[in-house]
Amino acid sequence: MKAIIAKQLGPPENLVIEELEALTPGPGQVVVDNRAAAINFPDLLVMEGKYQVKPPLPFSPGKESAGIVKSVGAGVNSVEVGDRVMVQVEYGTYAQEVLAEEAQCYPVPKDISFEEAAAIGIAYQTAHFALVARAHIKEGDTVLVTGASGSVGLAAMQLAKAWGCNVIAGLTTMSKENLARENGADYVIDVSSDDVRDSIRDDIKNLTGGGVDIVIEIVGGKVFDGAIRALNFGGSIVVVGFTGGDIPSLRVNYALLKNIAVTGVNWAEYRDRDPGWVQRVQSELFDLIAEGKINVPVQAVYPMDEFVEACRVISERRVRGKVVIRLDK
Repeated sequence: MKAIIAKQLGPPENLVIEELEALTPGPGQVVVDNRAAAINFPDLLVMEGKYQVKPPLPFSPGKESAGIVKSVGAGVNSVEVGDRVMVQVEYGTYAQEVLAEEAQCYPVPKDISFEEAAAIGIAYQTAHFALVARAHIKEGDTVLVTGASGSVGLAAMQLAKAWGCNVIAGLTTMSKENLARENGADYVIDVSSDDVRDSIRDDIKNLTGGGVDIVIEIVGGKVFDGAIRALNFGGSIVVVGFTGGDIPSLRVNYALLKNIAVTGVNWAEYRDRDPGWVQRVQSELFDLIAEGKINVPVQAVYPMDEFVEACRVISERRVRGKVVIRLDK
């Protein structure tokens, strides 16, 4: 089988495609014939050695894919050979075969394509846990999503809208306003200005007459500083990432004076600590697709040998949905 391999840390241009031996499952493990793998911003960090988990070299990047179960190890009983599954692992999905634990395989309904299945994993799971487990979202809440044009941002807006909330998109690139509105945003604000610490609060006040109940904060830096000031009394801000590159510091007097909750979400910890919970959330996400309440905005599907260009869509911030690599043998 072929795999995209990192032999040294660095940009996607350093990766190579190599022919490797077929995989064999151990006890409790599953080998999946991959059909498609999604590219995520954390994948680029892993390639460069900037992510919290650093795989030993050489390795195949990639955290999510979808395909057909090829073989199963002893003790596996929730999936069988021939099943259509989505896979969520720490790394290894940029390959025509992937080895996963049984609990890391999620049944895919027959009416969902492999490209869609590969694309509705990490981003939608992260958004779901951020909104439900961390922010305790409820119908009628007003939700601000910063970095709204990225995959997690799009997922968060879709879910919040599906659950009856008012949605405000915070964009660093206003040319993506239509994209935000197509994915659930009722309002759009610009979070790229030099005075963003004040402008976010002022823009939110002008739109709502007050503040927001929930912030899904993806950008970091001064955007975080502005977003936390836009919270209503008793609101919640959930830290998802730092796509702007700067990790902010928290002045805890804001938490004290406004009774707000400042929390974060690391979805991989849920995957590893409570796989049953993650399975239930993924099933709910597939149901929401079937009901037409959310959709997977697959931006483009690239052949395996064009993986560098696929990665550049992410690194050059040309994202307007999910980017997928096709991996058929």
